Amino acid sequence: MQSYSKFLQENLKKIILFGVPIFYFLMAVSFYLITYDSAQIKISILHVIGLFLIMSWLVLKIEQGANFDFLKKNFIFIFPVILCLLSGFFSYAISPFKDASFNEVIKRFIYVSFVFILVSEFHDEKNISRIVHWLIAAAFVSTLYGLLQIIDFRFFPPPPNPGIDPFIWRQAFGSRILSTFGNPNFYGDFLITMGPIVLALFLHKRQPYLLILWILIIINTLHTYSKGAWLAMASGNFSFVLLYVFVFLRHKITKKIVIGAIIIATLIVSIGAFGIYNQSKARMDSLSFRIITWLATWDMINTHPIIGTGIGSFYVTYPAFRRPQIFYIEGKHNNESDHPENEYLEVWFDEGIIGFTIFLTLLGFVLILGIRNVLFLHQKSNLSRDGPQYLAFLQFGLIVSLISKLTHDATCVSLRFVSSGVMLWLLIGLTIAIGAFCLQNDDGTIKNKLKKPLKIILQIAVMIVFLGFIKFLAGYFYADILHSRAITYSRAGQSDIAISNYENVIKYNPTFPMSRYFKSNVHFERWKAGDSAMAEYEFLKLWKMAPNYVQSKYLAGMMYSRLFEENLIARNNYIDQGASNEMIAKQTEYVTRLFNNAVRCFNESLAIDPIYPLTYYRLSSLYAMVGELATAEKILYAHLQYPDKLRQEPHNLWDENWRERVMPEFSETYFQLGNLYANHDSFKASVDAYQNALNIYPEHLFARKNLAAVYEKMGDKDAARQQWQIVKNLAPDDPDAIRNLSK
Repeated sequence: MQSYSKFLQENLKKIILFGVPIFYFLMAVSFYLITYDSAQIKISILHVIGLFLIMSWLVLKIEQGANFDFLKKNFIFIFPVILCLLSGFFSYAISPFKDASFNEVIKRFIYVSFVFILVSEFHDEKNISRIVHWLIAAAFVSTLYGLLQIIDFRFFPPPPNPGIDPFIWRQAFGSRILSTFGNPNFYGDFLITMGPIVLALFLHKRQPYLLILWILIIINTLHTYSKGAWLAMASGNFSFVLLYVFVFLRHKITKKIVIGAIIIATLIVSIGAFGIYNQSKARMDSLSFRIITWLATWDMINTHPIIGTGIGSFYVTYPAFRRPQIFYIEGKHNNESDHPENEYLEVWFDEGIIGFTIFLTLLGFVLILGIRNVLFLHQKSNLSRDGPQYLAFLQFGLIVSLISKLTHDATCVSLRFVSSGVMLWLLIGLTIAIGAFCLQNDDGTIKNKLKKPLKIILQIAVMIVFLGFIKFLAGYFYADILHSRAITYSRAGQSDIAISNYENVIKYNPTFPMSRYFKSNVHFERWKAGDSAMAEYEFLKLWKMAPNYVQSKYLAGMMYSRLFEENLIARNNYIDQGASNEMIAKQTEYVTRLFNNAVRCFNESLAIDPIYPLTYYRLSSLYAMVGELATAEKILYAHLQYPDKLRQEPHNLWDENWRERVMPEFSETYFQLGNLYANHDSFKASVDAYQNALNIYPEHLFARKNLAAVYEKMGDKDAARQQWQIVKNLAPDDPDAIRNLSK
């Protein structure tokens, strides 16, 4: 049995020592375009391979007799990491949104566990360098593909014409490259992390391939056109120059070296600032989007500033706090913001000031530890060139990478995206592992504290739990494929197959709110017997998960509105047919309940998105149907007047003429107002409304047609003919204009 134990330990050790580097390689280079989200493969790698490696490590530790002495020996290093894990668990426990929080706390557990694995098993140069070599390989793969994307955009036509990028996402972001990361900002985060590491190792080894890779990283970073990545690159290069001078040249330092370093650092900052300024001028909406999102996030923080709302709960909470200007900036109403583009604000919101303080303490501790590691290792530079000096340069690169990353995370991509999150915790884990190497307090002895039967029981228990989670989380990947299929079937009008696929998505990933929203939408579009009940069921399930999800309240309002119209007609038919008073009263009660539900959903939708014009139109139409014309009119005017509210507190901190962005919408609102007046014989008011619509958008054909019809009803034939002539000039083949002008 002793030989079996040795065999098991040796093989588990190999799985970990080789599996972890390959894991980081796959996280960087993997993508899969058949799923709904091209980055889902990275999430699945984190879930499946990550948990498998953690399971293997725990089984190894149990086989060694539950030897977690590395925690005791390195407790001063590990303690802030443990606090961060406990903060995540506590935040999950108090979260009102367990589905959203589950996904995030699982990631926190995996990240922290990998720190433990790195400290426990990768505490020597050979194993640490293996991870670095795989990361360098990943950087080569991604930057070469990024270079191909640059060439593809520069010298080949846009889709649907073919180019040298063979994948369907080619030129998805125009000139901005994304390589294997699905998004230029995610790619930029990887590049600014790898850049300092590669440059530091080049300065140590002077190997040309590292210089070539660093140049590729710079070229790729510039072509992401990500202001956050540029800012992080400038911050990293600035830190790199100063730290290199004051650490590696400290014994040779002269006034000339100091002045040269200051000049170089100033140039780096100036060039970075100039580039960011020009990018901001070209894309001011990107800057205003962030500032307005941060203001809303601050409002969210103040709801539970001490303990937070719950880890991972930002995206389900944010819609209720989102500033209306965001809709003007995006020009869309069905977008969701998963993160606030600032990791520090998100941690504060999720975990409160307590969790935020723990997070900052961890980062500060790692930065200080990393600098101490560099100084300690560099002092031993008189040893072999491949000895501690290698780790000194590597640690130097890791610390500068961490500075770059923390800069980036203040303005751009969130660490909640796995391709970014794994890199932060890798930097933390490697820095602590190098700190453990510097301390050299592990004598290599293993104290076997467990009896054989207990070992087996614990190992089986660990494997059962982890394999269960792996199976469950692997379903997320299949669910993402099914979600993509369901969308395709839905767009093709194959509602039955689409609904079946959405049901399977929910089965394999019950924490995915979008599938429930899309499924309810398909039921609404199909509208067979029972579809309204199924749509309502999905809405209730969705709102339990995400109370203000995207446009779900609007869609629910549309559903209740359609049911109201159908049952209002049925109620009127009962009256015409002389049905019993009891039947009429029962139907009237049902119609009233549907009306109230529709109004409630539309009002809740306006509370979330107060500038979506269709909500105003549908709500106004509802009130018009029940004869409440003054309310219907008031609702349409509320849409016209809403931009004025954005000049008042709390919305006026970022001032802009938001009305100009959506003037065509106001033309349509005046058109709706004209229809309301015309349908109730208020012809003079109707003419004024139609004229207002045409003043904004003279080519609004329906407004001109309806204006002509109103003039005819008022007896002004010449004015009516004039409008029909304009319609014919705008649309020579318009049948209504031809018919009316031929009279």
